[in-house]
Amino acid sequence: MKKVGKKVLVYLCFYLGLTLLFSALMLGSYLLPDYNIRGHIAESIGQLSLEGVGYSPFFQQPSATLDTHTDALMLNIAFNKGKNEEQRTLEKAFENSFYEDNKSAITALETNTKTTAYSNHEYSRYWHGIQVMLRPLLIFFNYSEIRYLLMFVVIILLGIVFTMIGRQLGTKYGIALAITVCLMYITLIPMSLQYSSIFIVTLISMIAVMVLYKHHLQKYIAFLFFTIGALATYFDLLTYPLVTLGLPLVLAVLLENKANKGEKKVLSFMGFIIKLGVIWAIGYGLLFFTKWVIASIVLKKDAVTLAIEQLLFRVNGNERYPVNRLEVIRNNFDYFYIPTARYILAVVAAIWLVMLLLYKRERKEMKVWLPLIGIAIVPYIWYLAFAGHSSIHSWFTNKIQAMSIFAILSGMFYMIDETKIGKYINRKKGGN
Repeated sequence: MKKVGKKVLVYLCFYLGLTLLFSALMLGSYLLPDYNIRGHIAESIGQLSLEGVGYSPFFQQPSATLDTHTDALMLNIAFNKGKNEEQRTLEKAFENSFYEDNKSAITALETNTKTTAYSNHEYSRYWHGIQVMLRPLLIFFNYSEIRYLLMFVVIILLGIVFTMIGRQLGTKYGIALAITVCLMYITLIPMSLQYSSIFIVTLISMIAVMVLYKHHLQKYIAFLFFTIGALATYFDLLTYPLVTLGLPLVLAVLLENKANKGEKKVLSFMGFIIKLGVIWAIGYGLLFFTKWVIASIVLKKDAVTLAIEQLLFRVNGNERYPVNRLEVIRNNFDYFYIPTARYILAVVAAIWLVMLLLYKRERKEMKVWLPLIGIAIVPYIWYLAFAGHSSIHSWFTNKIQAMSIFAILSGMFYMIDETKIGKYINRKKGGN
């Protein structure tokens, strides 16, 4: 009991530290001078207006739509007018207000830059950690230039992830990840503030998992997943946050299996997955609730009740947005697995089947497959739980299934014994 109590105390201190850090970073971003920020936001309106809401470049698919609506909203919040002239910076930092005109997020942003009207709407239920990155960047760059920078960040991080996966696990898992990010429309992710923030958190989390295992520090893996959940809450506006759990978790399972030389039992793996999933959920949910409490204290109003009302809407929908949970799953599935993707995956499955018949692992080594299937099921539980949100926003919530395909492909590729392929190639070379 003393050991459990000590661990709870450590997590509590860690949680308080994250809360202080998140709050300080948010306040610091709002203390930055607004002049250059507002100038670059005004420059950005032309690009947003050109694209409009619902812009789908290249692919003309609903799941390939850029979230210019939310990007415009983020810029609107970054404009930082506040509710009135007397409003304190601390209140602005936790109210996250913006101007709304009941037309579109882009026209509202344009109106906000051209009028003296103060903000008339608030968004206090989220942390809006994206402002910690966005407002400093807006001092020097406009929206299009920030997209360009995000492209560099995403590609460099992906390069690091692929390199580390190749070295620690093998090229085949890099291929599994490459297929996964292509299904997520990787070319579009850096073009959206909304998409790139949660994707960057995911990539950094994957790197962190591999660093822990590389240096034999996996005893800290639970703390890492608590932090990942907290970061997902901080930076995300409920796009596809579960990806920050799923992709790192697949790597953790593969690396845990490697560290234990394939001797870990299936039930132990299931317990490992459930433990990390629960800890991630605690980090995610606890920091989410904490923002509501802080907003209530700072703003002197009941932000918690307002947030819970929105949460219930995300779960069950309402009369205007009724929910059919099975329809929600089908829509998200169809958006993610478009016909072309299904053809590609069918070819991958056919090649895999041939390789499996020729180079199959021993049956006793296949125990990782079942735990990975467990990970693959989680998005569909999420869709059932948050059916309201997953119905209205299925054009981007469908990307939660990235964790499903990465888990399934990793499990499939794990079944193939690459050492047998190597022996076959060596025999052929020797024969020649």
